[in-house]
Amino acid sequence: MHTYDRTHHDTFAVSERIIRYGILLTFAVFGLKMVGGYFTDSLALISDGWHLAGDLVTLLLSWWGVKQSVKPATRRHSFGMYRVEILTAFLANLIFMAVGLFIVYEGYLQFRHPHPVAGAWMFAITLLGLVIYSALTYLMGKEKDNMNAKSAWLHFLGDALSSVAVLIGAAVIYFTGWYPIDGLLSALIGLVIALAAAKMAWDGAKILLEAAPSHINPEEVEKSLRRLPEVTGVTDLHIWALTQNQIMMSCHLAVTVTTIEQGEDVIRTVQDLMWNRFGIGHTTIQLETQSCNTCFHHEVQLDHCHTCPTATCSTKGFSPST
Repeated sequence: MHTYDRTHHDTFAVSERIIRYGILLTFAVFGLKMVGGYFTDSLALISDGWHLAGDLVTLLLSWWGVKQSVKPATRRHSFGMYRVEILTAFLANLIFMAVGLFIVYEGYLQFRHPHPVAGAWMFAITLLGLVIYSALTYLMGKEKDNMNAKSAWLHFLGDALSSVAVLIGAAVIYFTGWYPIDGLLSALIGLVIALAAAKMAWDGAKILLEAAPSHINPEEVEKSLRRLPEVTGVTDLHIWALTQNQIMMSCHLAVTVTTIEQGEDVIRTVQDLMWNRFGIGHTTIQLETQSCNTCFHHEVQLDHCHTCPTATCSTKGFSPST
């Protein structure tokens, strides 16, 4: 096993352990919030409890995704099962969005028709929950290379901030008796949850759609390749992410070298350049004597052929039916 693969295996193992701890602590807080919300008649606490039910589902999905991600590659799944991490994180955040919108709706109803809330007990239960949320945020913050762990970290950070808001609401209720603030804070919590989940879901969708990572500019990659003395042309450049921290690149390079050994030197140079400057760990490079000399794409709508500088790209040997 390569050092690169070993590093990712270790990363996923740490993420799995941390998420497992998060599941146990979340279940404890979930029970506390639901029981406390029932006895204090606080919608903010109950809303936070339902939010934690969503947390439990998504954490279980994340845990399963991490367990699947460490499975070795096979002939059929040649890249391994790393993408399960992205798929489960994407689904988990869709669930979070639904939970957040439901809380916004319930908060609106509570704001329109407020009822008495036991502010002192609400404050005490939320304070205890805040301590546990802070511990979970600290745990998840240790491992943010994995998308599921990062998603959980962002959500628990949001939970901690939401608890601060509920504490403020409990203090307002205790000292002023203004009960509508319970529904108002519930709606704000739900909105924060929905927005954060939407962002994380979109990040996952971009990976599933094979988009170039946002921190890598494909034009800069192409320029860096063209600066190499042996390279005269760069075509068919693709950059995508297998997971959040595993980035792939493939391209055709027109080169001036004349021997296989010289070509291998160019490939090694490109691999080092991609890893050291852009963090791209997996590269597939096709060498040719001039741009598009080995281009056989038949799907011209994929924007390969008309970008070739020689404009001699042909589809010989291929057809949509072959």
